[in-house]
Amino acid sequence: MKIPLSGNDKNKVTTGVAARNQALEKNIRAAKKGDWEARHHVERNLMPLLKKLAEKRSDNTATFNKMIESGKAGIANALRKVPADTPGDRFQIFALPYIEEAMDRSQKKSIWKRLFGA
Repeated sequence: MKIPLSGNDKNKVTTGVAARNQALEKNIRAAKKGDWEARHHVERNLMPLLKKLAEKRSDNTATFNKMIESGKAGIANALRKVPADTPGDRFQIFALPYIEEAMDRSQKKSIWKRLFGA
């Protein structure tokens, strides 16, 4: 972390993990208000988690891509329900059940798929 020369905390320079967490918190607040670009940044920040979970649940590329898209829907659901005071580094833990639920729900075959094989 870089230490500013002045004693003023407003000019504090942060680097690395702290800066990423601050940016994530800012994007979470903006996405909660409806900013699509901020939502995209949150999805990109959580992409390693989505890939890891999708690899566990898929056996081919089509299923993998379907799981990634379902995971993004889970992130959107988590963004709607996240409390305002959740820190950026805890959002991944908060969003995990929503992501897993969305991925598991997309794997289940609906009645139409079972009847008609679609």
